[in-house]
Amino acid sequence: MRQILLDLNKISSPLSNEQILNHPLVDKVIESYFKESDRNERPNSHYYHEYGPKTIKLLIRNVLAKEERTLSMLSALSAQKKDDLLNLIDAIYDYYRGRERYVFYDNTKGERITHRDFITRFEALSDALIGFYRDIYETVSGHEQTVYRILPAGGNAGILLDRKNLVLPKSLSFLKKVPLMESVITHPPFIIKTRENKRKGLFEYKDKEVQEGNFDPRRVYGVILRIYDKRALIFFDKDYLGFLVALGNLFQIEPYYVDSTEGFDFIVLFGTEDTGEECYYYKDGKTYVGVCPKKAKIDYFGYAKKMILTLYNLTAIDRKLLPIHGAGVRIRKGEKVKNIFFLGDSGAGKSETLEAVRSLSKGQYQIETIFDDMGTFHLINDRVYATGTEIGAFVRLDDLDQGYSLRSADRAVYFNIDEDNSRVVIPIEDFEMTYTLHEVDCFLLADNFTDTDKGIQRMESPEEAIEEFSKGERVALNTTNEKGLVSTYFANPFGPVQRKKEVQEFLPDFFHALFAENVPVGRLFTRLSIDRKDGPKCGAKALLKLFDRLAEED
Repeated sequence: MRQILLDLNKISSPLSNEQILNHPLVDKVIESYFKESDRNERPNSHYYHEYGPKTIKLLIRNVLAKEERTLSMLSALSAQKKDDLLNLIDAIYDYYRGRERYVFYDNTKGERITHRDFITRFEALSDALIGFYRDIYETVSGHEQTVYRILPAGGNAGILLDRKNLVLPKSLSFLKKVPLMESVITHPPFIIKTRENKRKGLFEYKDKEVQEGNFDPRRVYGVILRIYDKRALIFFDKDYLGFLVALGNLFQIEPYYVDSTEGFDFIVLFGTEDTGEECYYYKDGKTYVGVCPKKAKIDYFGYAKKMILTLYNLTAIDRKLLPIHGAGVRIRKGEKVKNIFFLGDSGAGKSETLEAVRSLSKGQYQIETIFDDMGTFHLINDRVYATGTEIGAFVRLDDLDQGYSLRSADRAVYFNIDEDNSRVVIPIEDFEMTYTLHEVDCFLLADNFTDTDKGIQRMESPEEAIEEFSKGERVALNTTNEKGLVSTYFANPFGPVQRKKEVQEFLPDFFHALFAENVPVGRLFTRLSIDRKDGPKCGAKALLKLFDRLAEED
């Protein structure tokens, strides 16, 4: 039992203990707890062996009703037996709270409510369930508790839904009435467990359209995203609701009421049946369609994120824009501002270097993120500008500053926190920052494998830069299934690899423009594969020195 779905359209408010007890979910949770406990041999209480699902539910009913014989029986229990029973009640409650719990309200199935009304109902449900637990626990114990913790008992996440008649390509017309996420609530810390914790491979084109039988619209929820000037529609099978929620931290969500006559530049279908073993994409007319099948090896948020970015990058390449797999920051000191951009594939040390820059700056420099993973270079009047794609970041916890995840806990969505390559999705900027054209003042290739204290080494010519940047070399650091020193064309397997020929035609234009404007282009030595803790500090120091020099030259 991984997920629990709570439909607010079917739950009245205020919610009484009797209504909670009679909800079919209570039976399902209790039965599932006993079934999984049998399999895992977890309980050690004799009450577990003495009670079964039906008996424990009857006991709860009698406890809540303050049934006289039940109260007498409880008062006669020894301290040990009472503790055993309380431990069992706590175990069932914790089992329930340990599931991914999603609360829905569909505005087309009842009275229309506002986003704020939805928050009120979401919180009221949690309060009712907490009260339900406390009434049981305190009646069994015979006294009030002394320590209270306001734990999320309703939903980890709330999803307000609406529907509209979507404009879809012909092959996907059967999805035009799927409910869309209008608003999302998260109750942090929201922790999701997936069957995989790494992404493998890249996405290839296939001439294979998804059929109606491959994706059941009755099991599907969608969300509309705005990435720069492109509009995307992302569909998830309900087994991947956590991914739907996490997108709210990563991309700009477009409300359902925005022009319904407008189509979509690309669409992603996550959780399809009988479409093969690997993720792929195809094209229906002018619309790119990404397909991620329902397979255990693809149960990882990175597949959803990278498919979205791959399809966006393909639309950028169509317009001769250059996708940048890396990071971009705006550094400010006093009135001086410079925009610094990095290129590097997963594990190259981009995020770690930026964390080191923040730590070393000691408040003297203000650092704002333009993009954390993927951006786009534009060539306008012989000047290179950059825009972003995401408003958030999907970053490793392992290699970041120790305080980072704690500072972000009140808004984060966590994935697989007990494993290597554990990740967090956190919002870091507003949509305006990603949409604004930022002049490129410096462009650096992240090098995580060269053991040197140079920090930064400038390249001498556009030809040298094109050759080195195109290699996209790095030592793989357990973030994908790659091993050792690997090379990816332009460090970007999400668009440029698929369309290498087209990118090679206009790539020189960008580097010649950068060198013509005397923009520093070079290599940033992150040393991350050599010293994961302190390696990035050398490059971070060099980066701050480079900023100071560029600021003096203005």
